[in-house]
Amino acid sequence: MKHTNIAVALGALGFSICSLGVLAQEKPAATEPAGDYSLKASSVGAADTGTQPLAAPTYGMAGTGFTTVHATDGILTARIPERAAPIKTDGGVFFYPSVFVGIGHNDNVLGTPTNQIKSAFLNVSPEVVAELKNRGDRYTAKATIDALQYDSSHDDDFVAHDVRVAGDNYFSQRARMGWSIGHIGAVDPRGWTQRTESTNPDKWTASVLEGRFIYGAPEAAGRVELDVNYVPKRYQNNRTFTEVADVNVTEIAGRVFYRIGSRTLAFVEARQTQYDYTSSAAIDSNTERNYNLGVTWEATAATTGVVKVGHLSKNFDQAGLSDFSGTSWEASVRWLPLSYSAFDLTASRSTADPTGLGDYLLNTGASLAWVHRWTGYVNTRVSYGSLRTSFAAASRLDTAKTWNAMVSYNVLRWLTLGVDYAHIDRSSTDPTAAFRRNVVMLTANVTL
Repeated sequence: MKHTNIAVALGALGFSICSLGVLAQEKPAATEPAGDYSLKASSVGAADTGTQPLAAPTYGMAGTGFTTVHATDGILTARIPERAAPIKTDGGVFFYPSVFVGIGHNDNVLGTPTNQIKSAFLNVSPEVVAELKNRGDRYTAKATIDALQYDSSHDDDFVAHDVRVAGDNYFSQRARMGWSIGHIGAVDPRGWTQRTESTNPDKWTASVLEGRFIYGAPEAAGRVELDVNYVPKRYQNNRTFTEVADVNVTEIAGRVFYRIGSRTLAFVEARQTQYDYTSSAAIDSNTERNYNLGVTWEATAATTGVVKVGHLSKNFDQAGLSDFSGTSWEASVRWLPLSYSAFDLTASRSTADPTGLGDYLLNTGASLAWVHRWTGYVNTRVSYGSLRTSFAAASRLDTAKTWNAMVSYNVLRWLTLGVDYAHIDRSSTDPTAAFRRNVVMLTANVTL
């Protein structure tokens, strides 16, 4: 099962600290109660631009499904779905096809306080990952299509795509590099932004270029990392209101790790993100700088995590807009009291660019999820999240809370069925922005 959604920055309620957000409908943590963190590769990753204008929740219904993946020591290459059997070629390329199907009901498609649109929906998302290994290097190509159709609100139907080619290259025991290039096509669901609402969602495309260089052996006393990312994002329709949202996002980040224990590293991190809006009418171009101290650990078999605290500033080019300067934090900790049971705690405080209201958004949130394998066939996930969003210079404050629950059943090696329920309750000082939503979905994940 595939979706975590309304989450990424609007707000609702996933707090990723380790990835360049793209479709915003990221596959959540694995059902396997095994750590998602490894000191052998990057433990921190690039800044999450999913909280910035790049990403919008293309599946705006706050589903809670999750997909298992094989753990890898990869840098930026794609992960392989668990239990997937490959199609092998004579050239050494392995193909892993899969498809997700969800049938459900959303009782508030647009997220409005009154006159809600209720609708059944069908969500189909095929995906294929190609993998090639050559002399220790690993290369992947990944293509995903995500199609959503409503029974009672066809204006909100969409077809999104995400295509990536990536490589992990190992030059020596100390030096290695990951790179990724891709293209995304997605939408901002109606009601997600504060721009003037049109009769259909705002469609956009973005290219994605990511690079990470790492110097330092996995077990060495120290390690250095450098990230470079570039994402030009362009809206395709409703140009009267979306032209000012076209943006080029350029990010550079560096961090230095120092081993303070056999399985614990302390680090310092600096990153700068430039948001350059291309329209002559846009006023939101700004530079964001973040300096952090942190620690990442695999202290015991039961605990893994990353925690960092620092100073964040956001300075706009346009005079008269409110700048931000204050404390930021990011944390993601997994506790495994049993080999078949895991608790995931995440928390963050960060800024985001406006989408039609305020000078900037200040997001502060946390979430807790419990993943449990009851048998070799039955898994459950229950989670709660809260996100507080302050709109600078707009006198608006939102608080969104979500409750999610799902159960999945591995019918066969290649087939997993599930039931997925999500509830979101957003209160706001602006009564027109408050809403409640319930989504229930029957899901199927099929691999080869």
